[in-house]
Amino acid sequence: MGGIFSSPPPTVVQAPSFQTSSSTGEIKPYAPVEPFLEQILPEIRTEFTQTPELYRGSLVPDFSTQTLAARDIYGQVGNTASQLGGIYGNLFAGDVGRAMANPLDDSIYQAQLGTIAQSARDMTERDKQVAQQQAIEAGQFGLGSTALGELQTMQQQKREELAQRQMSAALQEAESRRIAAQARAPQLGQQMLSAQLTPASLQEAIGTQVEQRQAASQADAARLAQQDQEARRAQLITMSNLFGGLAGLGSSTINQGTSSGYTSQVIGGGPSPFSQIASAAAPFAMSDIKLKTDIKFVTKLKNGINVYRWRWNKRGAEITNRVFGFGVIAQEVQKIKPASVVKGEHGYLMVNYAGIGD
Repeated sequence: MGGIFSSPPPTVVQAPSFQTSSSTGEIKPYAPVEPFLEQILPEIRTEFTQTPELYRGSLVPDFSTQTLAARDIYGQVGNTASQLGGIYGNLFAGDVGRAMANPLDDSIYQAQLGTIAQSARDMTERDKQVAQQQAIEAGQFGLGSTALGELQTMQQQKREELAQRQMSAALQEAESRRIAAQARAPQLGQQMLSAQLTPASLQEAIGTQVEQRQAASQADAARLAQQDQEARRAQLITMSNLFGGLAGLGSSTINQGTSSGYTSQVIGGGPSPFSQIASAAAPFAMSDIKLKTDIKFVTKLKNGINVYRWRWNKRGAEITNRVFGFGVIAQEVQKIKPASVVKGEHGYLMVNYAGIGD
């Protein structure tokens, strides 16, 4: 009877086996359709090898009369917009000049000042004639020179006040014109730019249309150059697909065979339990007696080393992450096979189970 260090004997078992083979025979057309295929194949070959009838005209239409007339109108509109651009530019420059100028330098204001001055001179000349008439009448009625002078002074003041009111009104009108010009300038500027850009926009639209038509003409020319080859390819593909479909009108014979039996297999005994413990603990396993409790004797090896079962104490459970253990005690192994015992980094003894032996 073997111990924990002895390997179990090998075992021979009988395992069932199965083997399947298959083969396919030659594909032959279905007998009833063979005469039909022989008759139709020449017709198919003739039909699909004829030169295809292709449309060789251009698919891009010519410019219509309406389109050509519209282009002429576009040109006229562009010329008109160019003229309007100059007009708007002059108006814009005039309004900018008025908006930035001194109201006293306004041409209309200067003209009004001239009119006011001439009116003042006319009134002065008229007042002189009136004064002479008044002097004559004053001599007749005994009116003194002092009263006559006061009357003339009053008339002079009235003339000056009237002139000042007229000049103030003219200056206010000049300022109103300056403010109005300042408000109109941005809109006139936009209208000027729009009129200047209109010819370029029309030319761009016409150029884009011409470019699109040229691209369409080039694509159509490529189509005309390639359509013969593409049509021939389409013919061959269609005929190949048709022949392939006709070739599939047949049947095939499939032969299958199955054989069964048994084969012998030898299953080895495998390693001993103790060797399994040794391989599981690679290469040194914790085995210090300081980490064990509830130690119970199990057996003794031929070399005198005892085997135990135990429970790991708190520190041992922390290191090994286990609760129960099975094996040897490092202190005992150290006395018999010291080479199989080392001290770990944690300060406890560890055993190389593979080096213990039977």
